[in-house]
Amino acid sequence: MSPSAAVPSPAASLSREVATRGALALIGLMLLWRLVLAAFVPLVPDEAYYALWAQGLSAGYVDHPPMIAFFIRAGQELVGDTPLGIRLFCVLAALPASWFVWRAADDLLEDPRAGALAAVLFNATIFGFLGLTLATPDAPLALFCAAMVWGAARLVRAPRPSIWLAMGLATGLAAQSKYSGVMLAGAFALAVLALAPLRRQLLTPWPWLAGLVALLVFLPNIVWNATHDWATLTKQGGRVTAQAPFRPGFLPEFIGSQIALATPLVFLFAVIGLLPGRAAAMFRPGGGRGLVLLLLFVPLAYFAVHALRARVEGNWVGFLYPLVALAAAAGMLAPAGSGWWGRHQPGLARTTLPLAFGLVFALGIHALFVPTTLAGNKDAVVRMTRGWPEFAAEIDARRRQIGASAILTNDYQMTAMLKRELPGVTVQQFDERQRYVFMNEPEPLSLPGPLLLVLSTFRSFGEISAAYGRQDMGEVSRRFRDVTMPPVRLFRLDPLAAPAPATAAPAP
Repeated sequence: MSPSAAVPSPAASLSREVATRGALALIGLMLLWRLVLAAFVPLVPDEAYYALWAQGLSAGYVDHPPMIAFFIRAGQELVGDTPLGIRLFCVLAALPASWFVWRAADDLLEDPRAGALAAVLFNATIFGFLGLTLATPDAPLALFCAAMVWGAARLVRAPRPSIWLAMGLATGLAAQSKYSGVMLAGAFALAVLALAPLRRQLLTPWPWLAGLVALLVFLPNIVWNATHDWATLTKQGGRVTAQAPFRPGFLPEFIGSQIALATPLVFLFAVIGLLPGRAAAMFRPGGGRGLVLLLLFVPLAYFAVHALRARVEGNWVGFLYPLVALAAAAGMLAPAGSGWWGRHQPGLARTTLPLAFGLVFALGIHALFVPTTLAGNKDAVVRMTRGWPEFAAEIDARRRQIGASAILTNDYQMTAMLKRELPGVTVQQFDERQRYVFMNEPEPLSLPGPLLLVLSTFRSFGEISAAYGRQDMGEVSRRFRDVTMPPVRLFRLDPLAAPAPATAAPAP
């Protein structure tokens, strides 16, 4: 290597310094914006549900592994059981996640500005912003998957035993956040087999020790599942769609959701960054581009197949956004070529961050103030966050009117929100009781009557049909300004008299 190649030029050093300062300022501003939203936007129902988990810490829960419960509990210990307390550690996770993305891009891309740009792009995507603001399992998952991407990049660029062990730790923590982390681990395992710089390291003990570390970190959740009828594995495995009918219309919906969550120009430059050509030359020699392609496309292949038969929720792919940001940085920094794209690439690159940050800012303003309700109850912000205190008060007034000892529901989100808004009232979901094994609640059928039943969806009454008489009390709807949400139906439940005990027939 020539001295000129080994030592950055003064111009390159200045460019890197300017990029670093700008990136740190933008990431800091985004952190402050997250904190404002975390403090003042009401909780969404899933966050209220995960906050219940934090009341009963466990090695596992029916829906997901436990990491989000520990994040929430840590914030509550510092700030209290407030929206900010519940979301605090998810927001703060954006800082180390940004550092991991930054370092991974520095390792894999040639341009000295690449790390700073990739970190900013990660924060500027809708998923990167919301996923590390809301208190859901996606926040710790994004953090630890970003750590995995950094570890993989380091192992391609400059492998060391400590990096392998860090990779094992990050993998175990990602799996403890959400089982999607196992998909990224599987993609990395294929990369180890496919890429010579990684494959050679299989001759050392460190990859195998990394796998052992990951297994040990994940082991508590495996043990919990083993003692709870494999509840989480069964629930998440139920999303497999091999027997579902062929419905390819979900595939364009999946692609559209990712364009929206990445923001359109970040998505465009990520695609450009993965194509062969000028963007490919942005990757350092030694397998870095192959690593990114494998880490991205192995999970994406599964989601594409899934989308041919069933809906893929947009956030399911969020753990790949550190790689999306890295690919987008490669696409934006690639030298412009000739033709239409060459003429427009510089302008589009300059527009990418202002557009992305503008969308993030507008989304935050809408979440804070809801300046318009034109979308009605199709507006996700209105549907999930508004009108809950008044709605809960109306439900409680109906409960007190009939002297009910408790409220029963058939929906986990409704249960969580009513529990939160009515802290002195017994609220229980009468079905799917496995969700609440950590709460040490009495069985709903043992509660003294009368009870108030709130049906969010008109499914079967289950065991309640045999145990209670029902009196229809009409419908109640949650409202916000001129928007009315779909109604719930209320029933008064009165215990039926126990049947007389059977008596033996008299002897002849």
